[in-house]
Amino acid sequence: MRKSVWVLTGTATVLLAASGVVRLGVYPELARIPSDVDITVRYTGTMDMLDAAAVESGDLAGALLGDVPVTVDRRVQVVDTSGDTAVFSDHRVITGPDDRELLATDEQWAVDRESFEDAPVPDDSGAAPHDGLVIGWPIAPDERDYPFWDSATRTATTAVYDRTETVEGRTAHVYTVHAEGPLADPDRTAALPAALPRDVVTGIAAALPADRRPDAAALEALPDTVPLTYAATTDLRIWVDSATGIVLDTEQHQTFVAQASVEPEPVALLPVSDVEVRSTDESVRSQADDAEAAARSLWLLRTGAPLALLVLALPLYAVASWQARKTRRAPADPA
Repeated sequence: MRKSVWVLTGTATVLLAASGVVRLGVYPELARIPSDVDITVRYTGTMDMLDAAAVESGDLAGALLGDVPVTVDRRVQVVDTSGDTAVFSDHRVITGPDDRELLATDEQWAVDRESFEDAPVPDDSGAAPHDGLVIGWPIAPDERDYPFWDSATRTATTAVYDRTETVEGRTAHVYTVHAEGPLADPDRTAALPAALPRDVVTGIAAALPADRRPDAAALEALPDTVPLTYAATTDLRIWVDSATGIVLDTEQHQTFVAQASVEPEPVALLPVSDVEVRSTDESVRSQADDAEAAARSLWLLRTGAPLALLVLALPLYAVASWQARKTRRAPADPA
């Protein structure tokens, strides 16, 4: 009888320890960025853009193209992990009609594997410094504002909590982001002209709607060759799964405006890019399916498995205790 008490007690102890290991060991490891993240999402919409070919040919009236249908593919992939830091590759391609590639950007980010905010940049990683969220949200995000990094202007801004609603059957927190300032992304600035002749600038400006044309006196004061800088404005609306932090849907409006780099301050001349896109229905459904699967796994390791092991352990402890008491009360063997 004493042997059975030890077996029951030992088994219950193992189950109880396993419950703790799953909850305190396995779950925290799952509840952080894994090393094999590789996600591609797609957006569709329209783009107003400066047509470089039209500018070169002298067709200034047709140099600004409007409502060009575009597709944006964004691939986010973990390329390295080191302790609590994950290094992400963030690759975006804007494709126009006839599969013409209009713009491609490549960025690297060092991200804390739990908070999803900035982490110390590992040596030789190629990651750019940043401040706040840049590639996603932490697990179970709160209904509050988060620091957010705008990659176009390379400045910190805020993702403002707006509301909670349902997306493809999932509860989603909605955040809005607004950022503006000088365009600082090297991939984007490299795709835009550093200077234009004054007659080209004035010719394109003349083709703009009257309410969008720069001041005539400012145009007259421009030098023969106009050095250009660019201002960027980004507005985002992001739907984030409330249980897993997976981004379900994104709406983006981003504009780049050419400015004459003259004293005492830059003069806004004309828009060179205006992109409005939103996640495709297929991407939203795929992200919602991923969120559903991830939520089940998180619940299983956080609650389901530890609770099941605990439920198995407690009756064994009870039986062992009952048998131990029964043994103590039994009459002594006369022998």
